[in-house]
Amino acid sequence: MILNPDLNAESLKIPKPIYLRILGKAVSQTTTDIKDLEAALPFADFDKIQSISHRLKGDYDNMRISTLSKLARELNMEVKNGRDKEKMMQYLMLFKEAFFQLETELAECLKA
Repeated sequence: MILNPDLNAESLKIPKPIYLRILGKAVSQTTTDIKDLEAALPFADFDKIQSISHRLKGDYDNMRISTLSKLARELNMEVKNGRDKEKMMQYLMLFKEAFFQLETELAECLKA
């Protein structure tokens, strides 16, 4: 399980409905960010990859979604240090899988 909205909202000292609304906006932005990363990788647009991965790292760290924050951090470190496009693609695929799980868990929370 990636999402624990009760614990995360408590950690941030905000009501759960506000946490879920903020997280929903982050998820919406991340959908666009993933498309932008997928477009930037084939062209080795390292500046764009670095910028997006850095923001994702911070956004999900702030939202207490450590799985996504760690994967974004790995992508960010690779673009800064190694610039191995194959490794970056692997990190992006792992990020996308975890993100899909987060979207599913968020949808379940919002139904309840």
